[in-house]
Amino acid sequence: MTLVQELSAIERELAAGDGDTYRRRLTDDAVVIVPGMRLDKAECAAAMDDSQGWDAVAFEQERAVALDATAALLTYRFDGARGSVRYTALMSSVYVRREGAWLMALHQQTPLE
Repeated sequence: MTLVQELSAIERELAAGDGDTYRRRLTDDAVVIVPGMRLDKAECAAAMDDSQGWDAVAFEQERAVALDATAALLTYRFDGARGSVRYTALMSSVYVRREGAWLMALHQQTPLE
């Protein structure tokens, strides 16, 4: 599996997941930046516990950059739908490899609409 495939699979798992998915996949000191907010791991997981989730998602233009053997950047365009609400953004995530697993250390969303 290539780096972009491996990290994209984690992003898809997070997009479909609940708070426990985020608790498992984020570093303890992770930072998540969404429109108008900066969240830590606990705040992000709690928000996902309260979220309805997406009805449909699409990932496009995925690109991974290895920063070194234990860190990588993933960027992509995200399109999501929840009922009649649509959300389109450019996403960037930084991952670190800890004990053989990739964990998200930073995630930022830049809305396109």
